[in-house]
Amino acid sequence: MGFLERIFGKFRDDEIETQSELENWSDIVYTRKNLDMDDPVQRREYIGSCLQQMEEAARELDALETEYNDVTSHLRDMDEIDALPEDQRKEVNDCAQRILDSEYQRERFSKRKSKMTDEEFEHMNRLENEAESVIAKLTEAENYQKKIKNDLKRLDSEHQAYIFREDELERTIENSKKLIISIAVALGAIVMLLVIMQFALELDVTYGYMISVLLTAVSATMIYVNSTNAASERKSVTKSISRLIMLQNQVKIRYVNNTNLIDYLCLKYRVSSAKELASLYEKYVREAREREKFADAQRLLDTNQKDLVYMLRHFRIKDPEIWIHQPEALLDHNEEVEVRHSLNVQRQSLRKRMEYNKNVVAGNAKQEIEDMAQQYPMYTQEILDMVSRYEEKYPDM
Repeated sequence: MGFLERIFGKFRDDEIETQSELENWSDIVYTRKNLDMDDPVQRREYIGSCLQQMEEAARELDALETEYNDVTSHLRDMDEIDALPEDQRKEVNDCAQRILDSEYQRERFSKRKSKMTDEEFEHMNRLENEAESVIAKLTEAENYQKKIKNDLKRLDSEHQAYIFREDELERTIENSKKLIISIAVALGAIVMLLVIMQFALELDVTYGYMISVLLTAVSATMIYVNSTNAASERKSVTKSISRLIMLQNQVKIRYVNNTNLIDYLCLKYRVSSAKELASLYEKYVREAREREKFADAQRLLDTNQKDLVYMLRHFRIKDPEIWIHQPEALLDHNEEVEVRHSLNVQRQSLRKRMEYNKNVVAGNAKQEIEDMAQQYPMYTQEILDMVSRYEEKYPDM
């Protein structure tokens, strides 16, 4: 507790010292203790210093009086409004209520979370007239792109199948050539064996020759037919492959052109797909509708504010523009009381500052000059000349 008491005690001492300093700073002290009145330079500087204080006080008083008159005028306006007949006051209140409603609509829009940036909105606004046609065009291009890809996949599959078939036929032709050679070698070996059997063993191998020749002829014929069919089919497959390559080239050209079209549209409209562009356009339509509501509320607010100013000016209110910024005070008695209290407090503060500048700053300086004129009559004329030049600038001081 002792520590806290010391801390709070220190705070209290600091507060007392601060208040004391402020009181000392607001006091204006005049002293001629070290002033040599017989020195014209020091004398004129001192008198000039007093006159400068009076001049500064006069400037401050001019500004304070203007502000004081404005606050007083505002209070009189409040009295005038309160004194309006019931039907006229109803007109004023209805207009003030319309202003509040318009402000509410505007504030509600300003507080909402916008789904589009200003840059996105301006970009879509420039494309508004062509957005729907571009969405349709981009959608069509994307659908066509899918068909082209499917065609390319199908042609590629057919191409691979024909190449596979061509390889099979090549192998068939090669195998046929090898079989013919093998049959010829086998036939030669059989004939040699039959010859040996015929001459060495003296056997009758006539049927062996016949069977060998017959089997060789049948086998060679089958192999020849198969090879011929394979060669014919290979020519057909080769033609089909050439035809497929031409078709693939045509489809690839369409694919490249369509891809370039999609890339260009996406680049131009700053999207990656038709779906994104459609979503962005839907957001733009909603955003444009909301912004139009805000613009309507702003226009209505401006109209109602002008109506209120015109109405109050017609009812001889001196400063009607103030009320467009505080329409609540026209509708709510508690708000009116707070405004009136605030104005009264302001006027008291202004009056206090005016009294300080007039009585303390200017008054003390004036008294100091008069005292100098009385104490030093030999310099009275000089003092009066300096004062007269000052009074020409501030005759009301």
